This record gives sequence, structure tokens and C-alpha cells, in this order.
Amino acid sequence: MEWTAQNSKTIATVLTLLLITSAIGGIYYWNKSGDVAKERDRNALKADSLLSVKLSLERDINLLSLDLNSSRREKTDVNKKLASSQIFLTQKNRIVAKLTQETNAQKDDLAALREQVAELDALKSELKAEIENYQSQKDKWLVDNNQLKTTNETLQIQINDLNGKLNGMVPKSVVTATNFRVDVLKNNHKVTAKAKKANSIVVSFTLPALLTTEGNQQVFLSLTDVENRPMSGAIQQLSVNANETTLFVPVHATQSLDFGKNPQKAVFEFTPNEKITNGIYRASIYTENTYLGSVEFQLRDSFLFF
Repeated sequence: MEWTAQNSKTIATVLTLLLITSAIGGIYYWNKSGDVAKERDRNALKADSLLSVKLSLERDINLLSLDLNSSRREKTDVNKKLASSQIFLTQKNRIVAKLTQETNAQKDDLAALREQVAELDALKSELKAEIENYQSQKDKWLVDNNQLKTTNETLQIQINDLNGKLNGMVPKSVVTATNFRVDVLKNNHKVTAKAKKANSIVVSFTLPALLTTEGNQQVFLSLTDVENRPMSGAIQQLSVNANETTLFVPVHATQSLDFGKNPQKAVFEFTPNEKITNGIYRASIYTENTYLGSVEFQLRDSFLFF
């Protein structure tokens, strides 16, 4: 193959084109690489900025985590305090309810006390009126009392004078005991009129002041029927010198009495040693020198339910 001028031109043209193309490509790639560097710098700046934001966010997240944990602990404490407050509130409500109940009861008591005070005030007024009325009559009563004392003293003088005259008028032999009473008792100490149930005989009487016998004297109880037959159980026979005569009487009980204390009541009790028959009996009272009186009583037979 022959190297021609035409081929040289063609080669030169191709080389020129290649140079031009390379120059253009180099210029393009140079420009392009500058843009890439700028973009890379911008991206680096953005990365630095994002890294700063990331670090700031991480710090914020850490702080928020700490705050969250603190809040949780505070919530736990608050829940505990709330539970304690709830218990305290419940206790307070119970106390308030109890105090309310007690207050209502005290109000009721206060109302009752007020009523009682009103009643006492009314009673006080009544008593005050009665006291004033009594005070107004007191002087009159004192005058009447003095008059009664004077009258009583006068009457006492008259009674003493009459007693002196009566002592001179009435013989000693006429004065006897008074207020005779006979009680026939069963085993249960109840009174009976049945001879079969008679367990003891109680005779009581009064020695009057007109009996002039003085000092201690033996007094005797004698129990006989109306025909002077003695009741069984006599403890002795007594010889009584009365009215210039001598009487022989059975004695069923005896005791010593101080006639200086007349008028006085005397009581004898006699327990028979065997069953008493029905009939009319006489209880007589004597001293060694005086007949003091007697009383009759009757014991009947038991029949039917009476």
C-alpha cells in the first residue's frame, strides 16, 4: 500500500479531530470533576451538619430518657403519696362521719337538756312561790305553835291534877291491866282458831300508869278453862294474897317487869306440851299480891274445811 498525500491529510484531519475531541472531553471532564468536588464539599458540609444534629438529638434523647426515668420515679412516689392520701382521706371521712354522728347526738342531748332546764326553771318558780307562801305563813304558824304550847302546858297541869284526884278516888284493887289480846299461833306462826292446830298461845296486855306498884315485880300468866281447870303444862302453883284473900293459881309463864316504866306493854308466850281440846279458856295475870286482870278466848274443833 502506498503512502499518499491524501492519506496524510486524512490522518492529519483525523488526528486533529481526535485532539479537538480530547480537548473538548478534557474540558468537559474538568468542568464535571469541579462540579463533583463542589457537590462533595456540599455533601460533606451536609454530613457535618447532620452529624451535629444527630449528636444534638442523641443528647436530647438521653436527657429525655433521664427526665422520663425521673418522671417515672416521681410518678411512683406520687402514686404512693396518692394511695397514702386516699387512706388518710378514708380515715378522715370516717372521723368526720363519727364526729357528725356525735354532733347530732350532742344536739339531741342539748335539746333534751334545754327541755329539762325549762322544766327545772318552772319547778324553781313553783318552789319559789311555795317558799314565799310558806315564809308568809311562818309567823302565823309560830304564833299558833306558841299558843298550842301554852294550851298544852295548861292541859298537862290539868291532867296531872286529875290524875292526882283519880288516884285518891280509885282504890288500888280496882286498877287492872288493859288492852288484853290473845293470839293462838300455828307452827308457821300464823293465827288460828282451831284447837287441833294450836302450837303456842301469845298473851299481851298494857300495865297502866295508875298501877302504883313500884320496882321490879314478878308477873305470872295463868291459863284455865271457864271452870278454873288448869291447862296442861303448868310450871308451878302460886299463892296470891289479893283483897285479903288467898288464891291458889296455876302458873304457865312468868317474867320480871319494872313497874316504874308504866304505862308499858307486856307479852307472854306459852307452848303447851300436849294438844289442846276445844273450848273456852281464860288467861289471867297476877303478881304475888295483885290480880291484874284476865281475858277469855275460844278454841273450836276442826270440821269441814274451816
